Amino acid sequence: MNQQTYDVAIIGYGPVGALLANLLARDGVQTIVLERDREIYRLPRAVHFDHEIMRIFQSVGIASRLVDDTAPLEGCEFLNADHKLLFCFDLSQETTHQGWRQDYMFHQPGLEAVLRAALAERDGVTVKLEHEVTELRELDDHVAIAVQDKVSGETSTVCSRYAVGCDGANSFVRKRAGLKLDDLEFDEPWLVVDATIDRPRRELGLSGPMIQFCDPGRPVTFVPVCGPHIRWEFMLRPGENKEDMLRPERVEQLIAKWVDPRHVQVIRTAVYDFHALVASQWNTRRIFLAGDSAHQMPPFLGQGMCSGIRDAANLAWKLGLVLRGVAAESVLATYQLERDPHVRSIVEFAIATGRIICTQDTAVAAARDADFLSRPKTPQEVASMPPLTNGLLQAGSKLAGQLGLQARVRTSDGMTGLLDDAVGPGFALLVNAGAVMLGRRAEEITRAIRAHLVPIDEECDAAGTYRKWFARHACDAVLVRPDHIIFGAAAGDDAPSKLLEELGARLNVSL
Repeated sequence: MNQQTYDVAIIGYGPVGALLANLLARDGVQTIVLERDREIYRLPRAVHFDHEIMRIFQSVGIASRLVDDTAPLEGCEFLNADHKLLFCFDLSQETTHQGWRQDYMFHQPGLEAVLRAALAERDGVTVKLEHEVTELRELDDHVAIAVQDKVSGETSTVCSRYAVGCDGANSFVRKRAGLKLDDLEFDEPWLVVDATIDRPRRELGLSGPMIQFCDPGRPVTFVPVCGPHIRWEFMLRPGENKEDMLRPERVEQLIAKWVDPRHVQVIRTAVYDFHALVASQWNTRRIFLAGDSAHQMPPFLGQGMCSGIRDAANLAWKLGLVLRGVAAESVLATYQLERDPHVRSIVEFAIATGRIICTQDTAVAAARDADFLSRPKTPQEVASMPPLTNGLLQAGSKLAGQLGLQARVRTSDGMTGLLDDAVGPGFALLVNAGAVMLGRRAEEITRAIRAHLVPIDEECDAAGTYRKWFARHACDAVLVRPDHIIFGAAAGDDAPSKLLEELGARLNVSL
């Protein structure tokens, strides 16, 4: 039996596993990816990600590759059974404080292909397709993973200091690690129909925003994805069964209310129970869960895959610091401390949104309609994702836990671009002009954590965006983590040193 040793083993090569592998390989972590299938799953599943996720994709160099294969979501309308507007969201803003459009629609197989192509360009990572994990054991200093080559039948053992299960809702890793899911009590059956159309949406009357059709007779979601791809989601009514709903003639009958079926090619139908589940424990000492293996949520906010991508971004830099000996292993305990309440908050919001859409009680729907129809029809602002409230954050800072600003800056060579492209991956220490004093200890910590000190002056910040940001929050320095979350902020000439020294203490930094 062969045996190989790595820093991190990733089980599962969907978008979360592929993104995690890119982040780890970029930072020099010796990584292996184990995936039981050979080909990318060719049918669509996730169809949406937001500006924060595009910024994470930017950090591994694939944002520019995705722009042509995505479509900005223009808005979302909630209509009642009479097609009257209850409320809506306008998503036409060109850029947000993350430097990207608010929301993007995409075709998942294309995203996965881009992630895999980017990983193939990196050193220090091994990908084994058609290799199924059959057992894993957590030992004192590593995880022993039994793997079978599905082509040859040969078995081998992979040893890694840490393992991450990115293997989906039916996660083998979660089950073998003995980690349980909390049921947040939302179970609704929906028929999902993915299709392509043979002509532009406008000609078929399918252009415009996403629509949540809040009809108690049958709640329906229509999603304009990207290119020729579209999706419908139809809620099952009491007494309807999966087999009947999946009949081609039944599917055609449902979509005929929206468009002439002759112009539609159905590429997938499936009945899903929309669940709300979150792991009660996200990790043992050396085995971690990310993505659907750790949580599943109703799709009404389009945050399922997004939450998994955030998991990967949160865990990757912490594993990197621990494996390089810069931070104590105790830092990894902040993974669940940060991600669990964040995910639960989003799940609760998704459930609340689902309750608006899913009601099949006509009296409840009538009261809902009367309430919303009495309100002004000004487009609502998209609710921001909740900030982190616990974990590796500066104590008492109002900015800590929020997403850091990414605006355009001018670099030393006179070019302009987004902040992250100018400073590169790692910690970024943004400093208001004049407040750049660093003590000796702070300089040592900066080297150890690879923080980029970025003086924000008139030359760098030509539009004054960052200087206004500093003034609004009454600070002179902001320390941003590698996952773009703000560690903390401080004021005064010694603000940079104060932030770095506090971070060093929190990391138990080893110099």
